[in-house]
Amino acid sequence: MYEKKQKRVQITFRLTELAWERLKQAANLFNMEPAQYAKCVLYRDLGLFQEPVDQRRRRWKKRVKI
Repeated sequence: MYEKKQKRVQITFRLTELAWERLKQAANLFNMEPAQYAKCVLYRDLGLFQEPVDQRRRRWKKRVKI
């Protein structure tokens, strides 16, 4: 019926300044925080997603209705 959630583990990365800047730039392309983007890429590389990552950009500005 209801499955218990698995135990969560926290990991830490040490990045160079160049890697941090590139991570921020890549995350910004997808309107994500750097940590969210790193987690997404890690999950994708480990094969935990069965479907491709949604790579559409979100539109945060309100659209003008005519």
